[in-house]
Amino acid sequence: MDWECGGRDKATCERLIARLTCWRTRLYCTDDYAAYTVLLPLGQHYTGKDETHGIERDNARQRHWLARFRRRSIVVSKTKRMVDVSLALFARFAGNSRISDLLSMLA
Repeated sequence: MDWECGGRDKATCERLIARLTCWRTRLYCTDDYAAYTVLLPLGQHYTGKDETHGIERDNARQRHWLARFRRRSIVVSKTKRMVDVSLALFARFAGNSRISDLLSMLA
C-alpha cells in the first residue's frame, strides 16, 4: 500500500511507480485512467473492478477510521509526514483483533 500526493497526472503517477519498483511489483491493478496504460509495464497492468474492489474497500475503511481525511479544520495536520504516520498506524492496528495492542500502548 502506498500513496502519492499530487494531481491525477503523469508526473504524480511516475513518482508513485518509482517508489513501487523497490518492491518488485509484478502486477498493477488499476482503474481505466489513461496514464496507467502508458506508464505501467506491458503484461503487468490489469484494468478492472474485479481486482480493485479490495483496494477500494480498504480506502473506504481508511477514510472512515482516519478522521484527518474527512475533517476540514485547522486543528488537523495534513502534512505529508502526518499522513504517512497515520497510514502506518492504520496498517499496523487496523482490524478488531489488533485494537487491543493499540489500547495497551495508552496504559
